[in-house]
Amino acid sequence: MIDEQFWNFTTSSSTAAITPQTILSAAARGTHLVDQFPAHAEIFSDVERPLVQTVILASVLLLLILSCFIGNLFVILAIIMERDLRGRPQYYLIFSLAVADLIVGMIVTPLGAWFTVTGSWNLGVVVCDFWISVDVLVCTASILHLVAIALDRYWSITDICYVQNRTPKRITCMLAIIWFVSLLISLAPFAGWKDEGFSDRVLKQHVCLISQQISYQVFSTATAFYIPLIAIVVIYWKIMRAAKKRFKRERDRRTVIRPPPDAIDEKKAMMPKKSKKCPLPPAVVISDIQNNGGAAKNNSIKNPPRHHESSSSASEEERTMTMTNVNGDAATQETKIDGEDGRNKAGIIKRRRRTKESNEMKRERKAWRTLAIITGTFVACWTPFFLVSIYRPICGCQISPVLEQVTLWLGYLNSALNPVIYTVFSQDFRAAFKRIIKRICLIHDY
Repeated sequence: MIDEQFWNFTTSSSTAAITPQTILSAAARGTHLVDQFPAHAEIFSDVERPLVQTVILASVLLLLILSCFIGNLFVILAIIMERDLRGRPQYYLIFSLAVADLIVGMIVTPLGAWFTVTGSWNLGVVVCDFWISVDVLVCTASILHLVAIALDRYWSITDICYVQNRTPKRITCMLAIIWFVSLLISLAPFAGWKDEGFSDRVLKQHVCLISQQISYQVFSTATAFYIPLIAIVVIYWKIMRAAKKRFKRERDRRTVIRPPPDAIDEKKAMMPKKSKKCPLPPAVVISDIQNNGGAAKNNSIKNPPRHHESSSSASEEERTMTMTNVNGDAATQETKIDGEDGRNKAGIIKRRRRTKESNEMKRERKAWRTLAIITGTFVACWTPFFLVSIYRPICGCQISPVLEQVTLWLGYLNSALNPVIYTVFSQDFRAAFKRIIKRICLIHDY
């Protein structure tokens, strides 16, 4: 029990300075610092913070809230308004993720911003329960959606039949499991999994904090974050391994299909020789118009190489060849091949092979970068918050209010970044966003 002297200390903490000696004294009396020490009132109150800092803090939080709301609203509108997006079952996951993150921007973050800026919770126990429940529900659902999206991508890469079996019914079952688990975690405190000091913490200390019962914290943090974190890392690692194998198969397939230069020369030698009376057809140059090859093409056709009769076999015709591959396979080149040794021909093939390999390396690096952004953003945003959440009830010590608020808003930042991360790499979503913006601005394409 809290003695009368320490109770007077806590109630008058808004006007008296808190020193390390008073904290040690409270700890010596056996009081629980998490329940008895006002976690936010001193550092995040308007009395202690200058007006300029308050305005800057409120502006930053408002910007985050608006970006979270607008970004997820655009994703929802794009899927609803675009028939191509609406007809693909995999985008049901993106739609449900956007709904969860939109609720974060509409309900959770505004109340959290009020709590952060004012420095105390004065909205009562009922609103605190509601805020915590919705917060746990939608943030857990958001994290579990990321696991489902990772699984969907992994199955689509490794299982050939999955794309045909990806039916709306299957995706709906995944969504039902996600929201059921999230609802179970958020409503568990109402079933008796709530610490005894919850009401006193809200009414007397004006701090709205989730249930600090250790068993509930272990269950909620493990289910909502640590298990999904392991799953996401393992799944994306397997996706990268599968992608590397696919890139390797593509390189091997091109290597097998392309015959070596010696084989080409032998094949030509086995072919029946044409009569010298019949002139050779003009050399055809395949040029890439985008690489300014049109002039070379016209000149080569207008001025074909002439056939000169000679008893010497060394005076064979020179043929002009161009290796063309659009969109990064190879650059347009024109090289004269000497039929005697075929060195230039081998050089062209090597250069083309090197160019293809460099483009495949670019694709591979892009895939690595995309997966690193997805995984790194998730880990950076949510790991600090859940480390603090599990550490607080276990150690029974005071956490820095600044650290608590920073880790909390890092988690909310993930909901603002999800619509960017999971749609910016899709051309369909980018085109849909452009059309939505044009409709909002009343711009018509004629």
